[in-house]
Amino acid sequence: MVEKQITWLQNNYKVSEVLKIAITKFKAAGIAQPISDARILLGHSLNKPNERFYGKEEEVIQSEHLDDFSAKILRRCKREPVSKILGLKEFWNLELQVSPYVLDPRPDSETLIEAARKQFPDKNRTLNVLDLGTGSGCLLLAALQEWPHSFGLGIDIDYRCIELAKKNAIRNGLNGRVKFQTGNWANDLDEKFDIILCNPPYIAANEISKLDEEVRLYEPKRALNGGQTGLDCYKHLAPQFPNLLTAEGLLFLEIGFGQKKQILGIMKSNNLELIKIEKDLAQRDRCLILSHKHC
Repeated sequence: MVEKQITWLQNNYKVSEVLKIAITKFKAAGIAQPISDARILLGHSLNKPNERFYGKEEEVIQSEHLDDFSAKILRRCKREPVSKILGLKEFWNLELQVSPYVLDPRPDSETLIEAARKQFPDKNRTLNVLDLGTGSGCLLLAALQEWPHSFGLGIDIDYRCIELAKKNAIRNGLNGRVKFQTGNWANDLDEKFDIILCNPPYIAANEISKLDEEVRLYEPKRALNGGQTGLDCYKHLAPQFPNLLTAEGLLFLEIGFGQKKQILGIMKSNNLELIKIEKDLAQRDRCLILSHKHC
């Protein structure tokens, strides 16, 4: 059972002492990376977000910082992700704000950006980029960072995601080349794009309860739930993709484990052709690269 508060027995603690307390509690709670999590959270409590305290373990922490660190410790013990506690997450070369309304950007999704870089190696190209289900804006903003002469449109059904994505564009100096708007996927969109990025919900509804607590309790269900089979969004999107791609445009589509065959069937039946499959860091099929079907 997680404590409701931490009782500090003295006014001043050394860095090493509070880190030891946090690490002990994190280990008891089953946290996977107790040491790094403790150091990151303490750094933010002391307004030193990049500090890891190596060689500074004997420095004394003033009492006014202990309550903030205590609150962070307890939130993490309840399995709230560090990113959600801090409201920040790194993705590609970006620092992004996150919230309970957006799916945390994940390294798996960086596979889409790496795949796009291989297919469009010329950084000087002017590309029109679409991100469907943009969330925090991570994929689109990473793409615009890679192609500095390009422009992008991000669409999400949740206005709270759109507002956060706009803040992330400003935060990373990309707001002059991007537009975010609410919408139901690409419904009513008649523009064409050289690159389409899409990471739709793909968890089967009955599998959500089996996910890790960090995901199950703290990620928005709308961003996870792919319907009974996990394929609902792919079936909805597949007829839209061909109308959105330029003649030589490419779609970079994220998929879940074990879904490749079914999703390829859905895409091929909608006149899309597989160019390549890219694997993530765990060597799982993660990104389908698709184009118009060529006769």
